[in-house]
This record gives sequence, structure tokens and C-alpha cells, in this order.
Amino acid sequence: MSETQEQGQEPLQSTVQWDSTIDTMLASWCDNAKCYEWMHTEASTVCDSTARRFMILINSLTAVSGLSNVIAGGFAVNGFQIAWVFGGISIFASTLNLLQDKLGYQQSAVIHKKLAQQWASVRLTVEEVISIPYSARKDCKTFLKYVRLDINKATQEGSSIIPKDIRLACFDKFNKIERFDIPDICGKMEHTRIFVNPTVSAASASYPTSPATVVPLEEQK
Repeated sequence: MSETQEQGQEPLQSTVQWDSTIDTMLASWCDNAKCYEWMHTEASTVCDSTARRFMILINSLTAVSGLSNVIAGGFAVNGFQIAWVFGGISIFASTLNLLQDKLGYQQSAVIHKKLAQQWASVRLTVEEVISIPYSARKDCKTFLKYVRLDINKATQEGSSIIPKDIRLACFDKFNKIERFDIPDICGKMEHTRIFVNPTVSAASASYPTSPATVVPLEEQK
């Protein structure tokens, strides 16, 4: 038995307790989740609209080609078969259909929609926790562990497929909100936050505490 235990004191435990620092970090995660949810929702809408336009154009060309080919039959002008024109339209429609499959707009729309739902789940989970008193919350360490896993999964699956124009639009939309934490991929770079013991004065901190430095996405390499 250790000397500490012999004196009737409880051994030190490596635990994480709810405090304002944790709340600040969770608020930052929630801001990021809102941005990602918005970006994936926008990307899903764009991809779905593009896929619909492709489908409408392909179906229209196919219908016109088939109907006109039947009507024209073997009609020719100075030896030029009219059916050749409609045959070319049919080939063009097939090419568009192949192009749509390669670009995968419909599949991308489904993926973005799924990711938007994942980020919405993260946002709602965090918002629920930080809106209730510490005494009503679950274990802090366990909660952070599972939320972090959800965030990592959503980030790894979807960050690289967000179009640049949507990232720029996200920066323009949310940058107007004071102290809103925008994801780095949108162009806002800031110092990494560290834990600061409340008993230590801010003057003794050796790490820079300057506000976030905004770097336009176009200037990032």
C-alpha cells in the first residue's frame, strides 16, 4: 500500500472533467459540423441537378432520334439519307449516357447526402450536450471519444470530394458570423488551441494567442 493510500487519500485518476475549455472545443466542432453539413447538402443538390439535366437531355434525344427515324424512313435528299442525321443523334445520346456514368453525378449526390446526414447527427449530438448542465451530461471522456470517431469518419470520407467553389461559398457565408469557427479547408487558418491551466496567468503562456489568421483559399498551395 502506498504512502498516499496509507494517509487515507484517494489515488490520482487520469480523468477528463467537463469545463469551459471542453465546451469551447465542442462549440468549435459544432461550428465545423454546420459548415460541412451545409457544403455536402449544397454539393448533393448540385450533383443531383446535373444528373437530372443529363437524364432529361439523353431521354429527349433518344426519343427524338427514334421517332424521327421511323417517320423519315428511307427518305433521301440527293442521295443523303435523312436517317443518318437521326442515327448521329442516337450516337450522341449514347455518348452522353456514357459520359454521365463516368462522371457519376448521381452517385456523388447520394454520397454527399449521406455525409450531410452524418454531419447533422454530429451537430445535433454536440448541441444537445452543451445545452444541458454538467451534472446531466454523460461521462466526458467517453463522449469525446465517440464524437471524435464520428467526426474522423465523416471527414476522411468526404472532405476531399467537396468542390472548391462550394468551399469558397461556405467561407463567404459563415465568415460574416462573428467568432464562427470555419473549417481549414474553406480558407480560415488559425493557431492550434492548447490547454491553459486557469491558475496560470495568461502573461506566462509561451504559445501565441493571437486571433485567427484568414488565408484566402485561392492563395493556398
